[in-house]
Amino acid sequence: MTPADLFREFTAGFPARKFSAGLLMAFIDLYTEIGVPGAGFGSYQDVIARFPRQVKTNGGKRANTLIVAKADGGTLSLRPFYNAAERFFRAEHKRFDYPSCAPHATQAWADYMQWLDALATFSADELAELRQKVADYVLAALKSQAFDPASVKVEPPLFRMLLESFDMTAKKGEPTGAAFQGIVFGFLRADNPHLQIEIDKVRTGSKRLQRVGDIDCWEGARLAISAEVKQFEIKSDDVPDLEAFGNDTGRRGTLGLVVALGFCDGVEELIEDIGLKPISTDDLLRIVELWDPLKQRTAVASLVYYARHVEKNSSLAERIESFLTMASEPSAAP
Repeated sequence: MTPADLFREFTAGFPARKFSAGLLMAFIDLYTEIGVPGAGFGSYQDVIARFPRQVKTNGGKRANTLIVAKADGGTLSLRPFYNAAERFFRAEHKRFDYPSCAPHATQAWADYMQWLDALATFSADELAELRQKVADYVLAALKSQAFDPASVKVEPPLFRMLLESFDMTAKKGEPTGAAFQGIVFGFLRADNPHLQIEIDKVRTGSKRLQRVGDIDCWEGARLAISAEVKQFEIKSDDVPDLEAFGNDTGRRGTLGLVVALGFCDGVEELIEDIGLKPISTDDLLRIVELWDPLKQRTAVASLVYYARHVEKNSSLAERIESFLTMASEPSAAP
C-alpha cells in the first residue's frame, strides 16, 4: 500500500468514522517518536519485534490501546498522540463536528492493522506529507465553528450612558427634577420586573395621591419598595424631612429608598439610622454596569414612556430621544 492508496482508503472511510483522522495522525506520530521511519521495517510485526507491544498498563490493568516498549526503557502509548490530534481539530481549529471520543478511538486501533503495516514502510518525508494531507482534508471537510465577533450585534449600554452623561438640569419648559425622577423610574422598572410601578409627575404630591413615596413598587396589595427621588446632593439638614417617609415604610415593612445625586459626608449613615437605604447615582451605575442588554432596553423604554406619557413634556422627551439617537451611533458607544 502506497501513501496515496492509504490516503484514498482513509478518505473513503472518514464520513463513517471521523475519528480515523486522529488515529492515523497518532499512528504516524507514534512511529516517528520511536524511530520507525528509515529503520527498514516491512510491517507492524517488525515494529513490535523491536518495540514489544505492552498488554498491560503501568497500573497492571489490561491495555485497551496500543502501548509499546521504548528502546531506552519505559513505554509509549498511542493515547497522548491521539489526544493531541483531537485538540488540533477541536480546540485549535474549532472543528467541533470532529468527535470527542479519545477512549473509543484509541481502543479501535487494531481495526487499522493494514495502515500500521503500510506506515512502517514509509519514509519520514512520506509520513510527514501524509499527516499534513490528513489534517488539511479534515479542516476542509468540517466547517469551522470559530466564534466570529462580527456575527454578534453589540448593543450600546444606553441606560448606563444616560446615567453617566445625560444633562439632568431642567431646561426651558421642563419641570425641575423630572429627568432624574424618570431615570430612577426606569431603573426600578427594569430592576424589578415582577413589581407594579406607580409614578406621577414631579411635584404632584404623593400624600395627596395616597402614595408613600415618589415612586411606589407593588407586589399585589403589598408595597414592596418605595423611593423618594431628590435631584440634588442631600445634606444633614435635609434628613429630618425624610423621617416621615422612613416611618411610613418602616410600618409597612417596605424597602425605603432615598435616591439622590449624592450625599454629603456622614449623611448616608444618618439616613440608614431612620431605616432607609441611600442610593447615589454612583450606586446606580455600579448596578447598571452589571445589566444585560434586555434590562438596559427596558430601563430606556420606561424613561421614554415617563417623559412622553407621565410628565407629557415634549422638551424633556425630545432631549432624551436626541441623546439616545446620538448614543446609538457606533462611534458613541464606549
